[in-house]
Amino acid sequence: MGVMCQILINRTEDGVFKVGGLVTGTLKYFIDKPTHYKSISITFLGKGRCSWSETRGKTTTHYSNGEEYINQIVNIYLDREKEDFISGGFEYPFQFLLPVDIPPSFKDSTCTIEYKIIVTFVKANIITSKKYFDVEIPVTSYVNPCSLEPMMFCLRKNIFSFNKTNSNQIDLKGEIIKTCVTPGENIQIKLTVNNDTNLQIFAKTELVHRLTYIASCGHKKTREDIVNNTSTMSPVAENSVVNLICVIPTLHNLSSLEHTKVMIGEYKVKLVVKPPFPHMFRMLYIPVAIGLRKHELVVPGAVYYQYDREQPSCSSVAPRNDIFASEDEKKYFEKYEKVGIEKNEKEDSDEENGIDFDINDKLKFEKLDINEFEDSREEKNNDKDSCNKEAQSR
Repeated sequence: MGVMCQILINRTEDGVFKVGGLVTGTLKYFIDKPTHYKSISITFLGKGRCSWSETRGKTTTHYSNGEEYINQIVNIYLDREKEDFISGGFEYPFQFLLPVDIPPSFKDSTCTIEYKIIVTFVKANIITSKKYFDVEIPVTSYVNPCSLEPMMFCLRKNIFSFNKTNSNQIDLKGEIIKTCVTPGENIQIKLTVNNDTNLQIFAKTELVHRLTYIASCGHKKTREDIVNNTSTMSPVAENSVVNLICVIPTLHNLSSLEHTKVMIGEYKVKLVVKPPFPHMFRMLYIPVAIGLRKHELVVPGAVYYQYDREQPSCSSVAPRNDIFASEDEKKYFEKYEKVGIEKNEKEDSDEENGIDFDINDKLKFEKLDINEFEDSREEKNNDKDSCNKEAQSR
C-alpha cells in the first residue's frame, strides 16, 4: 500500500549507455489513496568507492577512497503553500545527460563504480517518512591511446653457453599496429625473431588486465589477471629468423578504466621469450587501451528541465521496452494502475470504495540511501530492519 513506482529506461542497441549521451525513460508511479507529499524527485547519481584491508604482523590497516561523478536532481512535485493530497496513477518522462569525462561502470570485491536513477517520495509533516526506488544504469566510457601509433619495441635475450664461438643471442623486434582498439576488436602485432642459438625457443603473447586501487592517502594495491583465451604460442627453430603476426582477441565486455581517482584499470600485451629449461625467460609489457576514442563519441545538445509546479498528468501508459523490470512486475503494475485510474473516475473516496491495494507480495523494491550506495546484501538487510523498527516505534 502507499506508493508503487516503476522506472522504465529506454533500451539502447548494446544495452549500455555511452558517456556524452542521453539516458531517457519514463517514471510511472501510483498512489493508492490521497496523500500529502512534501516532494517527489528523480536523482541521477554516480559514485565510485574502493575499500580494502592489509595485515602486517599484528597490525591491520584499512584503506578507502571515494568520489562523486554526477548528481543531477529533478523535482517533479513540490508542495505548495496549501496542503495538496494527491492520488492516482501518473507518468513523467525524463532525460539525463551523461558527462563526457566519467569512468565506466565497474564492480569487484574491492571497488564499485555505479550509476543509478533514484526516485524519492517525501511525505509532509513526517520527518523520516521517505521512500526510495532505484534502477542501475550501465555506463561505458571513452579511452585515450597509450602511445603513438604504430608503436615499435624490441627485446634481447642472451643464452649462457660454454661455447664462445656462437653468439647465443635472441633478438626480437616488433610493431603493434593499433594501441587503442574497440571492445571485441583484435590486437595485431608484427614480430621478427632472430634466434641465433642452438635451441628451439617460443614466443608467447597474452593479454593482461591490471587493476590498481588507490586509497585517499595515496597507498596503492595492484592485482593482475590473464584474460582468458588470449594466449598465443609460436615456436622458433634454432639458428633461424622468423616473421610472425600475432592476433590477440579482445572481448566485447572489456574496457580500460580511466577518469577516476579511486582506481586505474589498464590492459597490457605480455610478450614472453621462452628458451628451454634451465634457461630463464624474458618478458616485455606493451600497454594498450580498449574502448571508444573520444572523437568517436556523439554528444547531443544541452538538456533543459522546466518545472511548472504542476503534478504530472494522470493517464494510462502503454507498455514500454523496459530492460530492468521483469515481465511480472510490468504486468502487476499495469493491473493496479488500471484499477487506480478507474478509482479516480469515481466521485466517492477511497475509503467508501473499499479498494484494498495489497502490492507488497507483488512488487519488492529495494530501499537505498542516496548518500551511499550499498555494497552487500547484508548491509541492505540491516538498513531494512532498522527502518522497520523505526516505523513501529512511531
